[in-house]
Amino acid sequence: MPACTRRAFLASLAAACAVRAGEPPARRPNVLLLLTDDQACDTLHALGNPAILTPNLDRLAARGTAFLNCYNPGGWHGAICVASRTMLNTGRFLWDAQPLEKNRAALEAAPLWPRLWRDGGYATFLTGKWHVNADPARCFDRVRHVRPGMPPTCEAAYLRPKEGAPDPWSPSDASRPGHWTGGRHWAAVTADDAVDYLRSAPKDRPFFAYVAFNAPHDPRQAPAEYQALYPPDALALPEDFQPAFPGAAALGSPPTLRDERLAPTPRTPRAIRTHRSEYYALVTYLDAQIGRVLDALDRAGLTENTLVAFASDNGLAVGRHGFMGKQNPFEYSIKVPLILAGPGIPQGQTRRALVYLQDLRPTLLDLAGLRDDPTCAFRSFTPLLRPGADPDAPFRDALHTAYRTHWRTLRQGDWKLIRLAQGKGKPFRELLFDLRADPLERRDLAQDPAHAQRLTALRQTLLARMRRTGDPLAAK
Repeated sequence: MPACTRRAFLASLAAACAVRAGEPPARRPNVLLLLTDDQACDTLHALGNPAILTPNLDRLAARGTAFLNCYNPGGWHGAICVASRTMLNTGRFLWDAQPLEKNRAALEAAPLWPRLWRDGGYATFLTGKWHVNADPARCFDRVRHVRPGMPPTCEAAYLRPKEGAPDPWSPSDASRPGHWTGGRHWAAVTADDAVDYLRSAPKDRPFFAYVAFNAPHDPRQAPAEYQALYPPDALALPEDFQPAFPGAAALGSPPTLRDERLAPTPRTPRAIRTHRSEYYALVTYLDAQIGRVLDALDRAGLTENTLVAFASDNGLAVGRHGFMGKQNPFEYSIKVPLILAGPGIPQGQTRRALVYLQDLRPTLLDLAGLRDDPTCAFRSFTPLLRPGADPDAPFRDALHTAYRTHWRTLRQGDWKLIRLAQGKGKPFRELLFDLRADPLERRDLAQDPAHAQRLTALRQTLLARMRRTGDPLAAK
């Protein structure tokens, strides 16, 4: 380049830079994570449950994309939320994440999600349930009201209601232990914290806000006006209701497990309607608190530049197949709701692709122009969020889930294999479901000769994935 031309080029470049220097710098999107506790995938009105009221989550779904087949990989003990959140924040898959739960030094040395945001120039904030064995104050810039795994409870909340006896529990009694411990409902406190943060969010850099509600985890308590929305006698029983599941103990869900002790065994229609009434009431109250957070985002003028992700850590049975908890291998326990909304996200759409909840971690980083740590075991599903993307486009060809040494599942397309341990030295029992024809998993096809070849192929795929992920049962 001739000298005079080069000087002219540099002068024009300097002038352009001077103009840009006077403009506000381009900003990456803010990120608001709304994470709930024990919320099943079928608890949103907009996504197919006409019996429940969730107007605020419905409006989030209307301006975003909902994932209909989002799974948590499983857990290594009854507190599935610990495994779910540890995987989300470390990027490790189930059996690689397990050793970190009791080794704080190793866990804090891992590439924790909030630190990746901070390293990428984001202000970081946490309120609510953390339940990861790392000091949140060392992970987030600002921390408010860190909550334990579940609210305090008492024996009156369990094994109820019994037939022919008055119910000793009132879900709207604010004097009981639980979500009102401390004087204000924990869902409201978490929303208060988020609203306060959004009101004073940093102006010089984007933020990552991790807003984690304990609701709708039991004890399921909500104000009386929300409880009145769901009279137990007016609620239908789940279509897959049954008094007990044969072999529940072998699945790791015996009647003595804490979640399963919430209702008497065998389950009765009265007990299940009562618990579902309280569950729905708390979901609707939670929805109102989420609405307050979304309204605060609007008032602060942040909505257009904020990616909002809504999800839960695991699902819950509440009377389906005879279960109350989340330690079983059926869809309502291992699937979670997932919605993304914000700049560039297709509006009012759904995706049927198979994803893990923890795929949200690299996806949000990707959408913000940041990279995840190379050790992350999960994958960004941003291709599914491109304008015009096929709602039925695949992402994973299959995925699998696990719980302790009790069961393993594999889903491939619309087919699902469940392998149940039957005790030491005994062969696994296998169940096979066609989820398109039988979404409630009531017709086991494992013994049908017409599906023998499919069963063998699914089993081989599952065993290969178990070996690849270091599953302790891979050799059995």
